[in-house]
Amino acid sequence: MLRYMVYLKNEKYFPKDATSILSLCRSTLQDVKAIIRDVRVASHFLELDISIPTLSDVNEINSNLSKIAPVSEIDRIVEKEFDKKESVTLARQLFNDEKYWKTHEVLEAIWKNTKGSEGDLLNGIILVAAALVHYQKGELAICISIMKRALVKLDKSYGKYYDIDIESLKRRVTDMVNSNTVSNIKI
Repeated sequence: MLRYMVYLKNEKYFPKDATSILSLCRSTLQDVKAIIRDVRVASHFLELDISIPTLSDVNEINSNLSKIAPVSEIDRIVEKEFDKKESVTLARQLFNDEKYWKTHEVLEAIWKNTKGSEGDLLNGIILVAAALVHYQKGELAICISIMKRALVKLDKSYGKYYDIDIESLKRRVTDMVNSNTVSNIKI
């Protein structure tokens, strides 16, 4: 199976709609041999995690999903290796584009080979991204719980990590945990 992230333009949906969008997408693709694992709702797009048997099925997926909303991007998921600086730069860009799942994947590749306080810092950022994935799925309680774990990992980190302002990130996450209100943030 080939795995893709399919992005539909979002003009009217909110994270609370993720379950109904998932049902709608599965219904729309019922005649295609596609597996839709998940739907995440960002402010400007819907992110669908889809697996299909062959490359030729991409056009049919595109055609069918266009009935729900215009398809803006189809990204085949293949593991890529970057050096640390490229990974963090890419992860920051993905995070700021609300592509939290992909942020998690990019950072996890370097986190696995990092130890000590830098490993905790990377794990904390990964957990913030993972929390926001759950926010995009309308799972507020899970999101807040993961953010609390992220704060523990970020606790001893200060300053900047490449271009990421860690203290600002910790403040924003702390504010969300304390208010039990989540919003998209930039790093």
